[in-house]
Amino acid sequence: MWFIVLLAGFSLYALHSLPRSRRPIPEEIDLDSVRNAMMEKHGWTRERSNAARAEYIRFLTLLQMKPGFMLIPWLDEEGRDDLDQFWHQHILDTAKYEADCKALFGGIVHHNPHVSRGSADESDAIQKTRRLYARTFESGPFGASLDKTDLSGCGACATVEPGHSAGHGGDGSHGGHGCGGHGGHSCGGHGCGGHGCGGH
Repeated sequence: MWFIVLLAGFSLYALHSLPRSRRPIPEEIDLDSVRNAMMEKHGWTRERSNAARAEYIRFLTLLQMKPGFMLIPWLDEEGRDDLDQFWHQHILDTAKYEADCKALFGGIVHHNPHVSRGSADESDAIQKTRRLYARTFESGPFGASLDKTDLSGCGACATVEPGHSAGHGGDGSHGGHGCGGHGGHSCGGHGCGGHGCGGH
């Protein structure tokens, strides 16, 4: 059993995962209907819709790669929440969203809109999400230039903190995991205790 921790509009959910070799990758999920809905219902251009789809695929990719990581949908360079809106549109097609989530993760990723914005935990998760994105895709979101400072620090969880202990499990399923209440930051995203990376 794996655990996904999602902040700023998300919660902790246990997902029964299929073996990696049998799961599709996000690029294989057909999101044309979601993209078309953004153009038809919200008046987005094809270029804007395609950009949001590309970032949503990257969002799903990070969820699949790091199931114990705290992820927050990122904004574009103009401060628009196109990625989050694209996700919401996907959710509205409930049957498709359920099928896509089960294929990718083995269970549904639920959206919880009741988490407070602007908290210290959210700020921490935003920074870690940005660093993870930079390390994974070697660029900034929505085609922005790479900030090389995002490549510093812990390679497994994108943390830069004194006293950070990296007991990482590699695949996020059976790694060492320290509890942050014992000093410093530690992570591992293992699935046996319900702990995810960050926020300790």
